[in-house]
Amino acid sequence: MVLSSGEILTIGSGVQSQVGITSPVRYSNKKQNDEKTIEIPKSTIKYHKIRKHEKYRVKGEIPQDYISDIKVPKTDVDKLMQLTSKYKLVTFKIPDESHDYYVRSCYQIDYISSPIRYKGEGTKAVKSLLEKSMTDKDTEGRLIVNVKITDNETSSAGFFYKLGFRFIDKSKNNIMKNWLTDEKNILSPQITGLMYLPKENIQKLLMYRMLL
Repeated sequence: MVLSSGEILTIGSGVQSQVGITSPVRYSNKKQNDEKTIEIPKSTIKYHKIRKHEKYRVKGEIPQDYISDIKVPKTDVDKLMQLTSKYKLVTFKIPDESHDYYVRSCYQIDYISSPIRYKGEGTKAVKSLLEKSMTDKDTEGRLIVNVKITDNETSSAGFFYKLGFRFIDKSKNNIMKNWLTDEKNILSPQITGLMYLPKENIQKLLMYRMLL
């Protein structure tokens, strides 16, 4: 019960009452130890910078701002036909080079190591690399990653797709889009290949789960 004087009335055991002045609550050392903040180990991200003059070649659908102004040499069909005749090869298939490009300077993610999963540390690591790429006048926010199978059962494609990365193979993006809307299928499809961060998805990644 609170008295008009602002003091607190505490009813103890028995019929007597005690009137005391309010004072700060003091916790025992044991309770203070129990309430210590737990620090989550941070993720480690390994990456390297690909420079335009290194002529890193990709094949697939990739935006213009990722394409280098250095031209990819096309196959010499006449020379290929001569080799076919020389080695008596009956038929040969002319390679489809309509989507072969050299990429502009960008950062490539090699791998991310996270001691504790599902705590957002991997996302923070990718965000920090994106910010580094945005401040680099050569890369201007460009990120790429070769996703692989992890744990022998799933792919890191799901993680990167949610962050805004997309495959250079459009058919794989359709698979990922369907997976994202399927609430029953938790594990990411076992899809591998090169992914990139589209310019229009940069803000999506920077804003992704801001509370993490």
